[in-house]
Amino acid sequence: MSYETLLTQDELDFIQSVHQNPLLNPRDVLSSLTVKGGTQVRDLLTRLAAHEHVTIQAQVADQKMSFPLRLVEDEFHAQHLQLGAPSIFEEGPVIRPWRLTLAEPVALEDVRARPGYLWITEVSFKGLLVDVRNNRRPPRQFSQWFSPTGYERIAVRATLERKTEEGFYAYRLSQRDVDETERLRQFILQQHRLAHPALHA
Repeated sequence: MSYETLLTQDELDFIQSVHQNPLLNPRDVLSSLTVKGGTQVRDLLTRLAAHEHVTIQAQVADQKMSFPLRLVEDEFHAQHLQLGAPSIFEEGPVIRPWRLTLAEPVALEDVRARPGYLWITEVSFKGLLVDVRNNRRPPRQFSQWFSPTGYERIAVRATLERKTEEGFYAYRLSQRDVDETERLRQFILQQHRLAHPALHA
């Protein structure tokens, strides 16, 4: 019995290269974690990750990254340790989350992808700096969609903290969905790579 080849070797090589390209698969960049040091260390980390909030810290220049360590189950019900996208902090007189200043403000959208009067000017994994337009009052809370160019939209929930001297409004993120939180962190990490390529070389 002869079998017909569905894909050529060139097509298979291309699919493999796309799958392994971290720029095309940003969620996979930090996903795998190999633990050296024997089964005792791996077992300890696995037990901790199953019951506690575990992070791995990295310090580079004046920035600190905190990677969450999670226990995930694959399709064969085997458990693996996996790194999530990091929380990025800037050190100075006060340690604060790294803020991405957007080149152009991005309008928050409703569920039907219609832009509203809230425009994001800065984003961090903890909060947003928002420009409230059209002489509207800033809402106490909102649940909208953040759609930066070239990225899948991200659901954001936030609560008003204060008005800044520049007339913007600082909102504290209160994400409930773990996947949305991870997607926001992935977006911030990708932008951090672009802003600080030497740290990610």
